[in-house]
Amino acid sequence: MQYEPGRVGAIAGHSWPVSGVFPGWRAYFTVVACFAFLVLSASLLQDLLLLGGTISKASKIWLLDIDVEQSAFTWISVLAFFFAAQLLFQLGQAAIARNSRFKWHWLFLAGLFLLLSFDEFSGVHEKISAGLASQFDNTGLFYFAWAAPAGLLALLGLAAFIPFIRSFPPRLAVLLMLSAAIFLFGAVGMEMVGGAIAEARGLDTLSYRLATTVEEGAELSGVLLFVYVLLTYRETLPATDS
Repeated sequence: MQYEPGRVGAIAGHSWPVSGVFPGWRAYFTVVACFAFLVLSASLLQDLLLLGGTISKASKIWLLDIDVEQSAFTWISVLAFFFAAQLLFQLGQAAIARNSRFKWHWLFLAGLFLLLSFDEFSGVHEKISAGLASQFDNTGLFYFAWAAPAGLLALLGLAAFIPFIRSFPPRLAVLLMLSAAIFLFGAVGMEMVGGAIAEARGLDTLSYRLATTVEEGAELSGVLLFVYVLLTYRETLPATDS
């Protein structure tokens, strides 16, 4: 298959232009990122007003609470994870068509992000954490028991994917690593910090709410940066990456 500038690739003999797949995606991406930032800022402002006594808990807008599954921010996160999974499946199909040695990497990541999308609204990791907490003495940074094992697995997985990451153009490879670092900082690092604060001071405190805001903001920032990398990579996809 001959690579043509301006085309992503071909599957089963059918090629498609980048502009025909998702025209003007950078503008849409910017709008989504700005909307997510506004929702996060609104949530933080509400927390400050609640904890400062300016408004009562009865007046709280639960859709703005980023620490619950039924919130606007969670909805954005679910969509971001799901869109990333869709892009990964598409790139996985293209890798299969090119017989790339990284085809299973793409498909594994697609399945992983699909599971993360489900977990984001169902809170499966919290149920796992509760189960682990009943078996171990979890205190301090290990108050949320799932975080440390998940972080270890993520680092091992990241190490296994180094050849895959190096197959990206240098700039995108750096951004890919950065997206993983930002996401793990929020999902694991700040989750552990938040757990220690929750145990020591409780959930309805400014320090815990600030930690939660940083955690959720970092998670979504990492996912959005990952989506940006995938969309940019799709524009520059060569005939083979093996």
